[in-house]
Amino acid sequence: MACDQLLYADVDGSKWARVKDAVGRAYGMTIDSERGQAARRGFTLKWTYDPTAQTLQIQCSKKPFFVSCRKVNDRIKHMAEECEITAA
Repeated sequence: MACDQLLYADVDGSKWARVKDAVGRAYGMTIDSERGQAARRGFTLKWTYDPTAQTLQIQCSKKPFFVSCRKVNDRIKHMAEECEITAA
């Protein structure tokens, strides 16, 4: 079951670098492109970063059934706050 997609604005290059680093440290997923997906331990994240518009779309497209989308998106939102990016 896919969770709701989250959209962030004003994501410049330095903030994008922070997001990639934070995801790698916290979840062991490598983000090495502006558009893609990565999977680990039953979770799949999809993302699209647009450097021109400075937007980031991120979505958990697959997760274990016993983990709620609310919990997944709350974690994404918390990480976004730590990386100083805000919802669009």
